[in-house]
Amino acid sequence: MSHVRTQAFRTIRGTSPGRRARRAALVAATALLAAPLAGAPATAWADEGNTFYKSEQEVVDLLGRSAPLKDQAAIQGYPVTGQDTKEITLDDAKKVYSPDQAVKDAQSSLSGFGFGPGTKPEESTDVHTSSKEDRDAGWLGNWPMKDVCGKSGQELEKAERKLSCGFVGKLDTKYPILQTSSKTTGKAKLTFVTQATVTKQEKTVSGHKGGGKLTFSLMPEGKGGALEGNYEYNQSTETTNEWKSMVEERKEIDIPDKETGWLEGRANGGWYTGYIVYKVENTGAKSEKIGLIPARVLIQAPTDSVPITWVKRAS
Repeated sequence: MSHVRTQAFRTIRGTSPGRRARRAALVAATALLAAPLAGAPATAWADEGNTFYKSEQEVVDLLGRSAPLKDQAAIQGYPVTGQDTKEITLDDAKKVYSPDQAVKDAQSSLSGFGFGPGTKPEESTDVHTSSKEDRDAGWLGNWPMKDVCGKSGQELEKAERKLSCGFVGKLDTKYPILQTSSKTTGKAKLTFVTQATVTKQEKTVSGHKGGGKLTFSLMPEGKGGALEGNYEYNQSTETTNEWKSMVEERKEIDIPDKETGWLEGRANGGWYTGYIVYKVENTGAKSEKIGLIPARVLIQAPTDSVPITWVKRAS
């Protein structure tokens, strides 16, 4: 089973010389307007003839071949985008990832998290109770971690502080559902127009400028307006192929007789539960510690540039 990622095109039928000239001028103008999209892949469609996928495992197996996910991920720097907006408690994080292991993984996979001679990790780790407890008043003042991680090295030096920030997490949800169409009972032929735009994160926070926002639309032709949505996401240290915007694509699907079918948009990424990790050094008092804040982040598949796959589902 493979994804269809071809450019959409239209056929120009025969016309009179005058009309052909006007059409050629229009095509040339359109080509200039479309130039920034040249080479961009179309919205990905999971397509194997007229295959409809009935189980969650079938969908996960399908997407796992084109957009494989790592069981564990790390982000060097504070994850500005992609965090789950709901509260993540320490108990939530511990179900997937122990704090002790998270510290070891941060030290092995991220730079700036090693302890100096004489510092004992078990005595120098501060574990926060939830994602809402995102400040370290004693060591970093009453600043949200996002803000303090974004401060320059010079600002921190004036306060006799040195700081490294990041995220480590383990995969808890593969290819989350972003959008679904309404269910239709066959026999029926439906036509959808899909599009997706990726806006990159521009602000650098603690050395990290990954991820951004995915905005997408699913429009059933002749059946009302478009279904639209947007999600933030991030990138791991292993990302080699960034998500790219998708050109508009029109697709027909045939729902078999007496089957109930719908279209499902899946993120080519996964939710990772773990911890925002920070290591702070008090250079004046010559002391240091690591802090862990429970968090959950949507991270793109590291090797796939297509952000969303539209899957035909049936029950």
